[in-house]
Amino acid sequence: MPYSAVWRTATQPKWPRGPIREAIETGRLIQMIVPDPNMSAAEQAIELVRRLNDPRFAAGASQISRELQEIQLSDHGWAAADAMLDHADANIKFYGALTLQIKLNKDRSTLNEQAAAELRSRLVLWFVSLRDLPPKLIIDKLCSTMATYFIQTPLPWTQTVRQVICSLYASDVVPHDMLSSYPDTSQIIGELSGLRLFMAVRFCRVLAEDVQNSSTLGPQYYHLDSIFKSNTTDSAILMTFVFNPSTRCSPEIAVEAVNCFSAWVAYSFAHWNTDPVALQLLQNLTPMAIQHLLHREQDVRDPTVEFFVNTLEYRSKFLQKNDLESLSLLVRKTIGPQCLAQRPNFLNPAIVAFSKLVTAYGKLIVKDLISERNRESSQEIIDLLQQLLTAPGYPAEDDQVILNVTEFWIEFAEQIADTVMDSPEDEITFLAVVRTDLMQAVQTYIPKLQAPPPSEMSEWDEDNVDQWQFFRDNISDFFDQVNAIPDTHLLSNMVVLATSVLPTQNWLRLEVIIFSINCISDSIVLSDENTQALSALIGSSLFNDISSNDVEVPNKLKRAAMTLVDRYSSFIKKNPQFLPPVLTFLFTILASTPADRVKLADASARTLEQLCSSCRKSLTPHLGELLQQCPQALSGPSANSYQKEKIMAALASIIQALPTEEAKAAPLESLIGVIENDLNTAITTLNAGNLEDSEMLGTSALQCLASIGKGIQALTNDVIDVDSDDEEANDDPAATSNFWTSSAGVEIQNRIVQCINIVEFLHNPGDAMDAACAILRAGLKETKPGPFVFPPQATVTFISKAQISTPRIEAIIGTACSFVSNCSRKSAPHMFDEMSAVYQRVALVMQQLGDPANDPQLAQLCIDFLQRLLVSYIDVLLSPSDDEIAAVLQFVINCMVGNAPMLKRNACNFFETLLGLANPRTANSLPPCRVPPLSVLSAFAGPLSQALIFNIGGLAQRSEIESLCKPLRALVFSQPGLAKQHLEASLLDPGFPSTNVGEKEKRVFAAKVLGLRGGRQTVVVVKEFWALCKGTVTSFE
Repeated sequence: MPYSAVWRTATQPKWPRGPIREAIETGRLIQMIVPDPNMSAAEQAIELVRRLNDPRFAAGASQISRELQEIQLSDHGWAAADAMLDHADANIKFYGALTLQIKLNKDRSTLNEQAAAELRSRLVLWFVSLRDLPPKLIIDKLCSTMATYFIQTPLPWTQTVRQVICSLYASDVVPHDMLSSYPDTSQIIGELSGLRLFMAVRFCRVLAEDVQNSSTLGPQYYHLDSIFKSNTTDSAILMTFVFNPSTRCSPEIAVEAVNCFSAWVAYSFAHWNTDPVALQLLQNLTPMAIQHLLHREQDVRDPTVEFFVNTLEYRSKFLQKNDLESLSLLVRKTIGPQCLAQRPNFLNPAIVAFSKLVTAYGKLIVKDLISERNRESSQEIIDLLQQLLTAPGYPAEDDQVILNVTEFWIEFAEQIADTVMDSPEDEITFLAVVRTDLMQAVQTYIPKLQAPPPSEMSEWDEDNVDQWQFFRDNISDFFDQVNAIPDTHLLSNMVVLATSVLPTQNWLRLEVIIFSINCISDSIVLSDENTQALSALIGSSLFNDISSNDVEVPNKLKRAAMTLVDRYSSFIKKNPQFLPPVLTFLFTILASTPADRVKLADASARTLEQLCSSCRKSLTPHLGELLQQCPQALSGPSANSYQKEKIMAALASIIQALPTEEAKAAPLESLIGVIENDLNTAITTLNAGNLEDSEMLGTSALQCLASIGKGIQALTNDVIDVDSDDEEANDDPAATSNFWTSSAGVEIQNRIVQCINIVEFLHNPGDAMDAACAILRAGLKETKPGPFVFPPQATVTFISKAQISTPRIEAIIGTACSFVSNCSRKSAPHMFDEMSAVYQRVALVMQQLGDPANDPQLAQLCIDFLQRLLVSYIDVLLSPSDDEIAAVLQFVINCMVGNAPMLKRNACNFFETLLGLANPRTANSLPPCRVPPLSVLSAFAGPLSQALIFNIGGLAQRSEIESLCKPLRALVFSQPGLAKQHLEASLLDPGFPSTNVGEKEKRVFAAKVLGLRGGRQTVVVVKEFWALCKGTVTSFE
């Protein structure tokens, strides 16, 4: 049907049904006057648009929109669009173009070639009929609608740009067969009015942007490229006319031309790299675009600068050699000096934009700047980029230019560092010069890093604060790169600065230098020079002055000093003579920091723990002093449970390093005494009826005890991974004295166990239960006797109190998993009774849980426990009654048929292991079991086979197939007779989940799987069968 026939249907009086019509019929619409139902659909649409923009109908706006959308989506949408576009009202015209876009995107298949040709003519006519400076919104929408037509039409729109330009010139639609009779495009453009020239450029831009977007939608739009490319010549002529300095056009048109050029370059660079002829048409415009960088109107300069910044950064190969030379001259001789002339005002948007251009150009030629450093042009660029760092004021707040230029200096340093890494130093002739450049930049940056007083920064805009912090982070990267370059002597120079500033008590200046020293810690090599520098700094009065000065020292400096300790802890460890002043500094902060600065004290506690842990052996002579400082630190104005945990862990790590187990007892008892006092207070508070405070005190005490357990753990060689199956390196208890098995050692252990029992009295012991489990796990990680290595019965007693309602039951089951691993070591005795008691409790939790889907995380921990038990204590696993064993195995099968991927994977691993153990070839190596594994397998082969087959038959996800193949292969390999019987029965079961395969396909699948006898090719067969069952995929891949 021709498009003319489509719009004639607008005369048919039909009012589509919808919310408004229903509201009319039921009388529910009170404050809305609806269009006359005898109107045509087009007239109704126009009336609806009017009311959509009328405040009197605001209450019914959503209903009006739905009714309008019904018309737009209906067969009457074409006619409605035509009528609205013919209307004089701009708002109605806008909705007409919008409606046409909707129809083109949704119903383009309903257009034949004749209708498409007529629609194109109407579109161009509507566009060229705009006059008297219509709202840009209407021009934009019509441009966008024409671009949508170009993309969606079944009739290719050739000579697109020329037809639009000629039609604008003629104020009427110029048919395709008449375009050759019109003058050349370059002649016509000169005759267009300002409005029509703007409209032509705007359409050219929107067309390029929309075609670029369509190129990502799929291959059905790839044919547009050649049609679009054929418009390059006319588009280039149009932009050339606007760019020409002799053309007098408004800034608005000039801006549009720059944006149009940008859109065409973006598309052409992405798609025409192999067509230099088409690219050249656009590249010829670049010199004229460069002239717009100095346009008298900032509105024109800004988008031009943005275009060249983006091009230099992402599409630099579009620029030709002459373009780069022009940009170089412009940056060095014009833009650079203009920026420097405005140096006191580096917040000026124009200067900030120019600085982005200078930076982008510098980054592009950075390799040439380095390798050709002696050239005059290179010297000018480097000088310019150095001077752009020197504006007064603070970065971000007073100087936005430095934020941009810093990107260049980071790139510059990285390139030099990479060059030094790849080439011998004596072959890099330019190294001395560029090293000087970098050190000059470093000297300029250091004062720029100084923070303003807190009262001043509090008045800054939030964005500027973020930019300031981002600037400091960037400089940190820059300094680190510079330090990687030989002979910069960065650390020694910075230490000289720090020690010279220290006597002046210029704390903010000192913070900047300490911050800078921290920045380079990752790339510091402890050479003789650097060792001397660090000795001079850490051995100075730095820490004493910061902690004891009467004048208030900024928190920022205290934090920087703590970071210094963290970053250079390896140096301090090798030079323990520096430990006392550092520790005094940290303890002083803990004892004196006011309550409103608690984060500072928290950071000090964290640093203290890390330092004591890494330097534990060096600190053993100072343990007594540290224990004496402990009460004061724990009672500071900002003291909290977090700090207490860290302090306890710090002291415990030093106790661990004492030479004998007997020597550890007394200091450890003093720490336990602190915990006991806190727990007694918790009980007293509980008896007074204050449940919340007692819970807080009890939880904090147990968390501190857990920290002690962690701190006093042996070093890595004596610690096992409770989640690993690997054997530890040294599992000989004889390596340690028997102190912890003597009465004195056992007494300490009993005190710790008594502390754990507080969880029985707390009102809501969730966090306390986590801490109690952490205490038990600390001992379970040890391979030698120790204060937290309790008798197995202590752990068993704790776990045996658990049930599904116990708070943090997950932590308890996790502890049970650790207990199995601990008891599975080769040197550990076989603890059948203890393990049976733990197994009984975990089985009870599984029974209470019921469906694994009720708590997948808990169910997964239970499966993990069973897997560990299966490997090391299969006699325990198969010791209960037949019904109890059946309940446990059914729980695992339920996990396999559920929807949780991790549960399914772990359940598959469990049965794969069980099938391997039931293999007659390995059965003789197992401990005696009440029920042989093969008997258990025979009883559960049916449910297991059904679970596997139903998953493979379509219930499983693609990612789960590999896991399901493991027990299937093990079943077929170890028990082929059972496998044949039950797999075939499961495939023919009426409940089989897929109807996409018949009995023949099922029998073929079973035969293939059984024939492979568990071989690797089983996975391929299963994947193909799964894809067949799913029906929604043609193959697994």
